[in-house]
Amino acid sequence: MKLLFYTKLGLLLSVLSILAGAFVRATGSGDGCGATWPTCNGRIIPTLSDTSEIIEFSHRSISGVLLIVTMYIFISSRKLEKESVARTSVNYLTFFVLFEALIGAVIVVFEWVGLNSSLPRIIAVPIHLVNTFGLLASYVILYKILENKLDSIKNLWDRNFIVISIFFLLTGATGSITALADVLYPSASFYEGFLDDFDKTSELLTRLRIFHPIVSTILSIGLYIESKQLQQKFNINTNFLKFLIFAAIFLGVTNVLSNIVLFLSIFHLAMADLLWITYIYVSLDKVKNNLTTN
Repeated sequence: MKLLFYTKLGLLLSVLSILAGAFVRATGSGDGCGATWPTCNGRIIPTLSDTSEIIEFSHRSISGVLLIVTMYIFISSRKLEKESVARTSVNYLTFFVLFEALIGAVIVVFEWVGLNSSLPRIIAVPIHLVNTFGLLASYVILYKILENKLDSIKNLWDRNFIVISIFFLLTGATGSITALADVLYPSASFYEGFLDDFDKTSELLTRLRIFHPIVSTILSIGLYIESKQLQQKFNINTNFLKFLIFAAIFLGVTNVLSNIVLFLSIFHLAMADLLWITYIYVSLDKVKNNLTTN
C-alpha cells in the first residue's frame, strides 16, 4: 500500500529532520542561510561555500522533503472515508508538519538563532521540540492504523497514556532548554556546571537546566511501571521499551558527566525520539489486542 510506504518514509524523515535541527543548534549554524526563508541567503540552491551554510541547508532540505511527503499523504488521504480514524490522523499530522515549518521560518526570519539568548527564542525552542513529539506521534499512529487496519483508537487514551505523554512533552521541553543553555553558556567542567545550576547569579537558562533531570527521572520511573502494566494486562512484549528506558538514562548521565559532547547529545536525542516512538507503537497494541479479544 503506497500510503503505508510514504508513512514509513515520513517517519524516518521526521527523525532525521529533528536530529539535523539539533545539530544546527548545537553547532550554532542557525544563521548559515541568513535571515531568509525558504531561500538560503537569497538563493534556492546556495553556493554551499561555508560550513554553517551547508549544515543549515541540509536541515532545510530534509525538512522540505518531509513537507512534500506529508502533503502527498494528505492529498492521498482524501480518498479515505471522511470520518475514518486514518483520515483524522492525517489531518493532525499535516497540522504538526505545517506548524513545524512555520516555527522554523519564524525562528530564521527573526534571527532567533546562533548565540541569540532573547526571551522569544527561549519560548520558541521548547514549543518547536514539543511540536516534533506531536509530529512523531501522529506518524506512528497513522502507521499503526494502516498496518493493522484499525477503525478506532479510543482505547489508547487512558489515564496512564495521557500522564506519560505529558511527562514526555515536559521532558522534551526542559531538554531543549537545557541543550540551548549548554550552547549559549557552556561550562568548563561538569563540577562547574553543577555549581552554576544553583548559583543565583547564573543566567536564567543555566538555572533552568536542573528541571530536565528531575522531570526525565519521573518519566523514566513512570514509563517503566507502565511498561510492566502493559505486559501484565495486555500481554504486550515491552522488553525493547524497557531497554530503551535504561539506554536513554545511561546516555543522558554519560553526556552530563562528560560535560556535554556533541555526538552524545545528538545520540541522546535520537534515543529519546526512539523511546517516544516505541511507547506510542507499543501502547497502540492495547487497541489491537482489545479488537482481537472482543
